[in-house]
Amino acid sequence: MVDCFQIKGTTRLMGMIGDPIAQARTPATINAIFSSRGVDIACVPLKVPAQELETIWAGLKGMPNLIGLGITLPHKQTALKLCDSLDPLAKRVGAVNVVRRERDGSFRGYQFDGKGFVRGLQANSVAIENRDVLLLGAGGAAVAIAFALVEAGANSITISNRTTEKAQALADTVNADFGRIVAKVGPAEPTVGQLVINSTSLGLNDHDALPLDPDLLRPGMTMAEVIAQPERTRLLSKAEARGVETHSGLHMIRGQVGLIADHICEIWG
Repeated sequence: MVDCFQIKGTTRLMGMIGDPIAQARTPATINAIFSSRGVDIACVPLKVPAQELETIWAGLKGMPNLIGLGITLPHKQTALKLCDSLDPLAKRVGAVNVVRRERDGSFRGYQFDGKGFVRGLQANSVAIENRDVLLLGAGGAAVAIAFALVEAGANSITISNRTTEKAQALADTVNADFGRIVAKVGPAEPTVGQLVINSTSLGLNDHDALPLDPDLLRPGMTMAEVIAQPERTRLLSKAEARGVETHSGLHMIRGQVGLIADHICEIWG
């Protein structure tokens, strides 16, 4: 029998901030890790509207027993500006998904989205090396994933976004960083054998528009999500019905929570 996870007066807190936040799977997953390690840390979801981020951030920073934050939509890029310092990868990507209180009390931003996503693919034997990728979206998660995919050996990345300028900016950043043309802007039209990734929030709700026409998906492609809740999005269901390999966003959570837990426990465990 597993002991119940207990929150005590000595418990250090890690917040998970976003809006919406009901879909967040990280708190439950990382709390199981904290519990298994016997550390007195608890992760709690916090609904933080975009317009209240700065005010709430100041309050959270003033709580000495809050030792870190997980960052989800829509704060991954705006939170970057509120950090006291940035890990080089977070600065390179231009988005944070974890903030840790350092020993001096400052908030330092880190980025695990890309590594977590790639680890999730690799754990499920989804091919990356020498493969073409269609990346839907150009937000904070997309930036991190694009860099990680190139580092993992992806052949090319086509970025499709409602705002073309944002997609072009991401492609230019990736190309400049790697010193070669590996990313470009294109339509949401997958080609034979591609790894297709929905890095947008479209799919959180049943009434959401889909980020691409599922009739364009064909066997031999892989349809992957960053959305973990629902685990089986409408897009994944439609892809599966067409004989396409699917990959839930839950695998990205599983791929990065161990890294995040290690990172938090490095100081506070």
